[in-house]
Amino acid sequence: MTQASITQASDTRELIVESAYACFCSQGLQKTTIVDIARSANVSRSTIYEYFSDKGAVFEACAEHASEQFYREMSKAMDLGASLEEKLSHAAVFVTQARRTIASGKYFDEHAISLLLTKDAAVLLRECVDFFAPYLTAAKLTGEVRKDLDVRAAGEWFARILFSLFSTPSSTLDMDNPDVAAEFVRAHVVRGLAGDRARPRR
Repeated sequence: MTQASITQASDTRELIVESAYACFCSQGLQKTTIVDIARSANVSRSTIYEYFSDKGAVFEACAEHASEQFYREMSKAMDLGASLEEKLSHAAVFVTQARRTIASGKYFDEHAISLLLTKDAAVLLRECVDFFAPYLTAAKLTGEVRKDLDVRAAGEWFARILFSLFSTPSSTLDMDNPDVAAEFVRAHVVRGLAGDRARPRR
């Protein structure tokens, strides 16, 4: 296969995924058919089956698409912070505001987030740990967290905190308030990772 053919195949697959994503969002998973996806992508049904075995396989690709979009937007939010404390606080605010953001249509909609959350939970957790690993590793180098910090374990712990912040309302704190969510992370996450042994480099 030539490079041009590979590029064309990649473009066609991406077109199918984007078209399916739009169909799932507008019509729902159950009502969307392969015919709908083919019509939206302006390709034949046989073309779709060249790339995907069935609608379930298309759905999985769309879930991956939603996941990638989520992490892109969370990364942008974290980039607003300079320190690890600020970055993780921004991540928590982003997650706690996700439902409101979804409702506004600014980044996602409910169908998109459903696609994200229906992926295998273990896969979601691993992806989140991988996402935070570079941030935690960099913080070890700058002395923001303790030198013996287990990056993978700390990343999983924080990922589980974010999953909980997203799915479970607090009975004691107003997590819809960005200041409250940010302080929750500053007080109970970053300072706990730092302990008494970490000292920022001067």
